[in-house]
Amino acid sequence: MNESGMSWIPALSGGWPWAVLAAVPLGIVLLYFLKLRREPVEVPSTYLWSRTIEDLHVNSLLQRLRNSVLLFLQLLAVLLAAVALFRPGMRGEASSLGRMVFLLDTSASMQAPAGSTNEAGQGGRTRFEEARRQIGERIDTMTDSESAMLVTFSDRAEVMQAFTSDRNRLRDALDRCDVSNRPTDILGALKAADGLANPRRTSEIGDVNDVQVADAMPAELLLYSDGNFADVTQFSLGNLQPTYVAVGESDVSNLAIVSFSAQRDLQNPNQIQVFATILNTGNAARSTEASLYLDQSLVDAASVELEPEEQTGLSFTIESPDAVALRLKLDRKDDLGIDNEAFAALTPAGLVSVLVVTPGNRALELGLTTPKSQQIASCEFVSPGYLDSDAYSKRANAGKDDLIIFDRCRPKSMPMTNTFTMGEVPSDDWKWTSDPASLTLIDIDRTHPVLRYLELYSLLVFSGRSVEGPPGALTLIESDIGPTMSIASRDGYQDLVLGFPLVSEDDSGETQANTNWYAERSWPVFLFNVLRHMAGAAQSSAAPSYQPGQTVMTRLENVLEKVEVKREVRGGQSESLGEQPVGAGGLVEVVETSEPGNYQLVAADTDQVVDRFAVNLFDARESRLAVQPKVELGYESVAAADAGIEVRREFWRWLLLAVLALLVVEWWFYTRRLA
Repeated sequence: MNESGMSWIPALSGGWPWAVLAAVPLGIVLLYFLKLRREPVEVPSTYLWSRTIEDLHVNSLLQRLRNSVLLFLQLLAVLLAAVALFRPGMRGEASSLGRMVFLLDTSASMQAPAGSTNEAGQGGRTRFEEARRQIGERIDTMTDSESAMLVTFSDRAEVMQAFTSDRNRLRDALDRCDVSNRPTDILGALKAADGLANPRRTSEIGDVNDVQVADAMPAELLLYSDGNFADVTQFSLGNLQPTYVAVGESDVSNLAIVSFSAQRDLQNPNQIQVFATILNTGNAARSTEASLYLDQSLVDAASVELEPEEQTGLSFTIESPDAVALRLKLDRKDDLGIDNEAFAALTPAGLVSVLVVTPGNRALELGLTTPKSQQIASCEFVSPGYLDSDAYSKRANAGKDDLIIFDRCRPKSMPMTNTFTMGEVPSDDWKWTSDPASLTLIDIDRTHPVLRYLELYSLLVFSGRSVEGPPGALTLIESDIGPTMSIASRDGYQDLVLGFPLVSEDDSGETQANTNWYAERSWPVFLFNVLRHMAGAAQSSAAPSYQPGQTVMTRLENVLEKVEVKREVRGGQSESLGEQPVGAGGLVEVVETSEPGNYQLVAADTDQVVDRFAVNLFDARESRLAVQPKVELGYESVAAADAGIEVRREFWRWLLLAVLALLVVEWWFYTRRLA
């Protein structure tokens, strides 16, 4: 039940301040009783006789109190000042339980305007600012017998101030609150309040040793929110008495991007398919332009026109062979800006590990260490003698490398990874089908990724053989003497075999060229294709998307000591969020994800992007901004308060103004008397 009446909040605490205040009017009265001390004065005329006769009345220590307007004005001013110290006021207030729990919604939807917006999408204060203002006013009306706590919540709850009757501490905690970009989950905040009002027992099974650990302490639960969160089930309010203060408007305007993703075409890896979903959560039909940006450059756009609660899908097709960062932007200002932009990316393939076993091949080494190859692969060169070591056996059995290249040598057993063998057959499953001889290439399978973009008909091969692989082997290059390059599958791995070496040795042991391929432009392109498709460096995929505030756990393929986390901002620049250590197994944990955008993990020593992820709101409930008329809290439907908590009307300021007015009048009487 609501009650209205005069309430008093003393501004002074302790006994001695009130004793000093009570002594002030007594001192004023005593000043009027005291005898005036006069010195004998000789005057040249009888003009002042009347004043002298008047002063004869003070010929004793004390005098009778005479009617004095000045005295009455001074006493009245002191009385009004004393009353002002009690902070009198009027307010309509619910019967207080003495304890209050303020729940302040800090989720993304609280960034929307508290009132209606104009055509340009601009309004007054936000919902969060309005809620904070109302809580501040309620704190100001607290009496010394009341206590309160402040809890903020978005997708997680935070106790900003535990129970206290100190209004200054509550105001300081309120000033520290800030709105976030996160979705809403009120359950954690309710549990924090429940811990006070519904103390638990020592046992959950109710045996004889079960005792109540504390007395129940009922509390008022004051929820300041727009109500855009899921119904709370499996929760009991118990001694909490909820009041839902709805902050916001029902008439809203908002278009939201609720999904955005990109993926490569399986048939054409250079082609990227981009998909998005736009939802109109407002109360009227809206139209806009959706602009797609690739690495800060506008590449496409589409028109969108939607009725209320209608959604549509958009699709774009772009060409890019590399890992990219994408951004979709709605070119319309509305009530919520965070869902007008969305981000997506394709992750880089990562730095693959390649082991090269060769007795010495300068052309092979140069082809594998070009700047473009170094961006995707880390190559280690060893001699054929390494194949007999225990280190190689452990390495091959563990599958540590993404690719092993055997140049004019073969292992005792096939490793647990993909292989590329030149001038030799890798195992007994392969065999030569011709004697060494010069050969001419007559057919090339350019549809295979390893041979894409290559022109090889002009190659000269001085000595080569025809090779035959295991059943199911695919011929990639056909020569006049038979297949000279083939690829075959092996227990989930792939083995690529080239029937001629790049270099050979003469009778004296000197190295000599066996082909002119190393001098052609196609040679580094071929090796790059091998790295991309045999070592897995081409396997870029859609970067995962997380909601703001989520902890991102990612595992890097290559072993790094630390990475730098960067967030892409407008203008093609990147904002550094600091360095992160790489844990065991290449695990990296990123916690600074409060802002939407495309994020990069960059190798600290090489500045190479090793992973990407995106942060987006993507929450249709959060984008629906119409304030909810009621909320469901623990099996109880709580309707929005009609006017929230009524504001207390303070009178002490008017009383102080009256004191100043009385002092002015008193001074006027005093100066008139002197005149």
